[in-house]
Amino acid sequence: MTETWALNLFDRLHIGHEVLIDRLRDAPNPVAVVADGELIAHELELAAIIQPATTRVKKLEGFLAATGLNDMIPVRIISSFAELVAAPSPTSFLMFEGPCCEEIEARALSLREHQPGFKDIVEHLKPVRADDGDKVSSARIRKGEIDRLGRHLRGTSQPPRRLEFSTRSGLKIPKGDVYDVHEVCPEKEVVDRIERDRPDKVISVGDVTTASLVAQGYTPDVCIVDGITRRGGFEGSFTGEKEYVVYNPPAVIFPEAWSVIDTAIHDDTRSLIIVDGEEDLMGFPVVLLASEGSVMVYGQPDVGIVWCPADQDNKNRAQAYLEDMPIIT
Repeated sequence: MTETWALNLFDRLHIGHEVLIDRLRDAPNPVAVVADGELIAHELELAAIIQPATTRVKKLEGFLAATGLNDMIPVRIISSFAELVAAPSPTSFLMFEGPCCEEIEARALSLREHQPGFKDIVEHLKPVRADDGDKVSSARIRKGEIDRLGRHLRGTSQPPRRLEFSTRSGLKIPKGDVYDVHEVCPEKEVVDRIERDRPDKVISVGDVTTASLVAQGYTPDVCIVDGITRRGGFEGSFTGEKEYVVYNPPAVIFPEAWSVIDTAIHDDTRSLIIVDGEEDLMGFPVVLLASEGSVMVYGQPDVGIVWCPADQDNKNRAQAYLEDMPIIT
């Protein structure tokens, strides 16, 4: 029985992947195949921060379920060239043109050509184009050049960094005024101060803080949330004139987060940034990227809301802490 494999990394599930799945749905016996292990070319840009295979599979299965295709298109992981060579014969392969697929075709599919009775079909799909005319790819998203919808971002020169456990206790967080819930209504005091001081930009970090400001009738210029609170998942929802999704696991800061935050801060629309992972370290890019007349507000658990100006002192603290975070290589 001929199967049709859509073979891809499926990293940072994006509009190109949606096109690939749309083409796959009309093929006989479709299978979405997530490439992993030795199938990932080592020279891929920022290969070290490709999502784990389990994450890529989960996101792909979630997309298929949301589009009603989960019963039609199964998902598999292929981690070795031997597994690829052992695929049923004949097999039709759907792949985008690109370095990863070129290596797969050159190594594994060429071996299949020499197997008796193997008559595979390889169909190369043209890359989906981003707003800037270049192709949409996971690598460009990892680098912060574009987002998952192909929208052009401001970009960044920041490398991916991780927070060492040993340095967490000495975290030099930016300083600010604390509105204590035991003394005042923090969200009301913050909104009143915003109306008085009129900061250039107001950036909120955290679900509870953002929701409390919105409930007071004020929506920050940029809202950064991750759907998680100290007590578990956050049940509320948010909207923005522009919405972005960034992959940023706990205890790291990835380039795409830098670029999206920078883009959102300098945009004239109210933006919502949904962090797939954890937003705990997002305050450092915010303070460094925002103008000195801007303010970041974030929650301090069991205390209240912190008003943190993006002044030079806080920028220096954020930069010093950032330089203590080793680069992920």
